[in-house]
Amino acid sequence: MPFLGRKPKKDVVRLYVVSDFHASAPAWRKMLNAVSMNVYKADAVLYAGDLTGKAIVPVVQNSDGWEAELLGQKRRPRNEQELQDLDRDIAALGYYPFHTTRAEVDSLHGDAGELDNLFARQIRDQVADWMTVAADRLEGCDVPVFLIPGNDDPYEIDEPLAASERVINVDRKVAELPGGLEVIGLGLSSPTPWSTPREVSEHDFREAIFRLGDQVKDPRRTILLTHCPPYDSGLDVAPLLDDDMRPVVSAGDLLRGPVGSTGVREAIKEMQPMLSLHGHIHESAGDAKIGQTLCLNPGSEAAYGIVRGYLVDVSSDGIERFFRVEG
Repeated sequence: MPFLGRKPKKDVVRLYVVSDFHASAPAWRKMLNAVSMNVYKADAVLYAGDLTGKAIVPVVQNSDGWEAELLGQKRRPRNEQELQDLDRDIAALGYYPFHTTRAEVDSLHGDAGELDNLFARQIRDQVADWMTVAADRLEGCDVPVFLIPGNDDPYEIDEPLAASERVINVDRKVAELPGGLEVIGLGLSSPTPWSTPREVSEHDFREAIFRLGDQVKDPRRTILLTHCPPYDSGLDVAPLLDDDMRPVVSAGDLLRGPVGSTGVREAIKEMQPMLSLHGHIHESAGDAKIGQTLCLNPGSEAAYGIVRGYLVDVSSDGIERFFRVEG
């Protein structure tokens, strides 16, 4: 582990890069604690998308307590403390506990529209809660948190993000960072097999990056913050799927290949920002170069309570060094 207590030059700005917490409350709190306690000596946080989770877990009240199924196991809390423990375990995995009754569950199964509304409320409420936690944990701390949504984040979260006192949503914006740096933020996504909320065509994705790029002062002092990594960069390797959404297997082995964005790659190749930061493909943490641009994907193990990230030291001469951290 590199020594984190000092920076190599006086004019260095240290960026702390994370991504893909997917509603894991422990991961969000760990990140905020690391910033507020100055663990990494960071000057700014850059979060590369996907704040929200993908499922609701019904916690059903019955005659003698509660019941839920979590990771294939039945959980039956019999008192308030056990119920709180169950809710905590559900949230730690990035799911949303929903206290309900059997009658309500049966009713919701027949109403897709109301299920969608329920999921949207759960997501919006949790993001609002996360913004409150950020304001509390970062009180008295001058480290800004810049973020973008990811492909899995519905547009319902934009309102609580905009209301945040401490977290800055830079989606579709160019914003100033400490040290005279600028960040291009874009929460759009190239197409995926799952038709997630913020997907656009590769052409539209690329053009949106270029439009923002026209606003920056100097690409050599600019950071591109997009959730999708560039295509065939090594930061986008994932299992390949067939037309029926099943993993492709050959000779018993799961086939993997590039699934990133061609639009992002083309924009990076032409614009040559100093740094590009991504997430999306959890298992493809690492670094790559496209021309002179350093590209990073911190990866994610948030469902296990692990916060993976990068620290990047930037001076007036450019990137001094970068290294992975885990907490």
